[in-house]
Amino acid sequence: MAPPTKRTLEEGESLLEGVKAIVLDIEGTIAPISFVKEKLFPYVTENIESYLTTRYDEEETQKDISALRDLASKDKEDGKDVVEIPAKTDDNKEAVVKAVVDNVKALMDADSKTTALKELQGHMWREAYKTKKVEGELFEDVAPVLQQLAEEDFMLYIYSSGSVEAQKLLLAHSSDGDVTDMFTGFFDTTSGPKTESSSYETINKAISEDVADDEVTPGEILFLTDSPEEAKAACGAKWQAVLVDRSMDQEGGIEFTDEHRQTFMVIENLNDLFGEDDDDEEALRDIKRARMEGNGDFGGDDVEDDDGEGDDDEVEYDEEEEDGAEEDEDEEA
Repeated sequence: MAPPTKRTLEEGESLLEGVKAIVLDIEGTIAPISFVKEKLFPYVTENIESYLTTRYDEEETQKDISALRDLASKDKEDGKDVVEIPAKTDDNKEAVVKAVVDNVKALMDADSKTTALKELQGHMWREAYKTKKVEGELFEDVAPVLQQLAEEDFMLYIYSSGSVEAQKLLLAHSSDGDVTDMFTGFFDTTSGPKTESSSYETINKAISEDVADDEVTPGEILFLTDSPEEAKAACGAKWQAVLVDRSMDQEGGIEFTDEHRQTFMVIENLNDLFGEDDDDEEALRDIKRARMEGNGDFGGDDVEDDDGEGDDDEVEYDEEEEDGAEEDEDEEA
């Protein structure tokens, strides 16, 4: 059997054909990984102790602590190495806060996607955005494309491991302003893990409920993500899935193998959804690739013309000037 051919941008014209709903991942897809890893996560680890101490008696905080305590108990029963959180008493606030801090840092070090952790993080980020200590970052192509898609009546959704509140906070306080109005709905891990097809089936049912007069079939949903495992799970639920390769815009992203590129359509920019090849955009991508391959060093002497013949045009120009000068001398004579 012949190997599968690589999916190419020439197929881009059909990416949105027949699509009613577009579901987007956040980290690494529409927002830089560095924003999450270098700004959002450090904010939690640096401020969690003071946050818990100040809001310890609030109902929301106690609910977050209880969820983490229950998760730790369950993980221990499953044989996992966990930081247990003691039950609340009248005089053990300090012990509980310390245990929660250690528990949360351990979960974050393990890159846990659990709902209990994500809920607490979202509540902490609410304060960060409100006090302008954090501003959401989106890739520069995201807001304009979202606007265009919304104007063309596509239903837009977010499905991220971050809590729904955290998703809305990022999009409401982004460097491009508040873009939450462009979205029809938001989903997080309460709908299920992002690597399980059943989660996408659950979301499909919820999306269909947003359409009053018609059902949205799985094939009419397009999922955009930087994770091949998530794309595979979406396809398992009969969705369409496209991988977004942001390696030209950031470091530390997921590296796609040849198999990934053979299995899924891969785009580098949300503008590629429309299947249009913008010359200026392509030129910019070529420059970015060249800089990454050559460590950013460009030598003017090494730049060749489009025909690959270097300075021939300059030589021809000099010869023409010489011919013109000779004619002038003849006329003067």
